[in-house]
Amino acid sequence: MKFFPSYALVKKTCLLIFLCTGCSLFMLKPANATLQQLQIGMAVPEVSLKQVSGETKTLSEISGQKMTAIIFWSTSEKRSEKALTRFQKLYQQYRDQGLTVVAINADGQNVSYSAREKISATIVRLGLTFPVFIDQGLTYFHDIGVIALPTTIIADKDRIITYELSGFPLIGSEEMADYIATVMENKPKSAAVIKKGYYPSKQALRLYDMGKNSLRSGRMADSAEQWFKKAIEADIKFVQPHISLGKFYLERDKMELAKVQFQEALVKEPANVIALCESALLQINSGNYPEGEALLTRARTADEYYTPCYCYGGLAYGKQGKLDDAARMFDEAEKINPSDYNIHIFKGRMFNDVKNQPKAVEAYRKALEMMLAIN
Repeated sequence: MKFFPSYALVKKTCLLIFLCTGCSLFMLKPANATLQQLQIGMAVPEVSLKQVSGETKTLSEISGQKMTAIIFWSTSEKRSEKALTRFQKLYQQYRDQGLTVVAINADGQNVSYSAREKISATIVRLGLTFPVFIDQGLTYFHDIGVIALPTTIIADKDRIITYELSGFPLIGSEEMADYIATVMENKPKSAAVIKKGYYPSKQALRLYDMGKNSLRSGRMADSAEQWFKKAIEADIKFVQPHISLGKFYLERDKMELAKVQFQEALVKEPANVIALCESALLQINSGNYPEGEALLTRARTADEYYTPCYCYGGLAYGKQGKLDDAARMFDEAEKINPSDYNIHIFKGRMFNDVKNQPKAVEAYRKALEMMLAIN
């Protein structure tokens, strides 16, 4: 008979190991965020979640006949309320034509009774009539790799992503609403509502998925390199395999090969925020701070809600002794996505670089606690 230690015991043991090893977490690399690896043309992963009302449903069970909008939101974020209110109007207008709206709350790792009360109160106050789910432990949140709250994903009847929006900027949200109206009313697409992004070929997507599956398998992880290369060959306009291949090389300390892949991505898509940020981090780690900061400025212009831009900026400022600027960057990252433990990992790295071990331990402890709560 196998003995399985309690969650509390595992958590205490891990924390004790962490404290005894000081800054051993310094070498921990942030997990790949799945949404960063998804793009238009890819499928939204299946999930089974419990509604606030208590009923459990899978995403496939409630997907719209024509379109599904998935909103990750928080009761503490005012833009979330704007997003929910806007989608309530869209839902009332188009649900009979096949639109389903799904809201997934991401208030915290463990949703207490008082938190549920707050979520329920928000539903009543805003008059929401579409299903609202609670992502206990933020499992789906992290599987998807949400980088900002709110985040909206629009998918077709087959759960293929056709539109994405981080945050809820005024212009971006109205363009998305126009896109929904255009599709639901079968109108000709104007320039303002043309589907964003490039649709990769199905063959390239299959090869890319083989690469991702290889990475997840552990034992077959090294074969991912060849799958990503084959995906690039199958569709030379497909940017995502370059990003994943670059990260693959980063994890194996092959910095020059990683740099080449991110540069290739930027040739194909100059405003790709991930390629810009990862290229910036390579420059920062090499001590080329002006070049790194210039790339981060371009990245934040491309997407002001992408938290790694701020984490890498905080790291760069910290390495230069500009601790107030570093703190500002990390604060901005937490405002965008308070549930991202990677923020605290990078904050720990920054404090480790400036030899402030107590602050580094504090940041790493916070990251570790968040990671344990997820698992």
